[in-house]
Amino acid sequence: MIESKSQVESQGRFQRQAKYSGLPLITLSTHRLFNFVSVKGTGKAYQTAIDFIAIDDENKPKREHHFLTFGGDPGRGKTHLALGIGWHWLYNNMGIVLYFRAEQLLDVLRKEYDESSRNRIDRPSISELEFTQKVGLLILDDLGAEKVSEWAIAKLDELIDYRYINELPTVFTTNLLLTQLPQRIGSRLREGTTVLLDGLDYREYKARMRKVKTRENTKDMVR
Repeated sequence: MIESKSQVESQGRFQRQAKYSGLPLITLSTHRLFNFVSVKGTGKAYQTAIDFIAIDDENKPKREHHFLTFGGDPGRGKTHLALGIGWHWLYNNMGIVLYFRAEQLLDVLRKEYDESSRNRIDRPSISELEFTQKVGLLILDDLGAEKVSEWAIAKLDELIDYRYINELPTVFTTNLLLTQLPQRIGSRLREGTTVLLDGLDYREYKARMRKVKTRENTKDMVR
């Protein structure tokens, strides 16, 4: 089957955007919404993720709020849902996506600041912070796990405040309660949609399912 020019261009655009999104490329097959295993305690979170990407007949978003936060203990599937939203966004050409772990983003901003200070020149292109502020969809993973400093809090506050004011879609994951985050940041996230994942350890559950599947495949081979 020969692909049309538009199909080739669309595929090329997707590959370029995926490469620069920061989304771990291996998760294109492993962390999608359609292969999320909804175990006890995750059903509401999964439905909230689906609602976040939904559009109405007039091509307008149906999401409740432009901020979505997945909270809960480690291993509950928060990152899977966040990445699944990101891949859906890219695959359906809904705009540019940028994914960062919170500490990773701060490392990038520190490096950029240090380099500009040493060179004593203004960057002619858009800065990393400004691009992150304005990108179509931002996914900020593991918020609250970063090293706390006045500088880090100020940069995160600047970023989140910009996206809050301009109503730009942003997905957060955190292991903390929102009341444990810096006050201004937690306050903005609380106004958005927050859903808690609890119950089974999602990673442990998937590991058990793989073992069961392996045993079943082994039995089939023996037969």
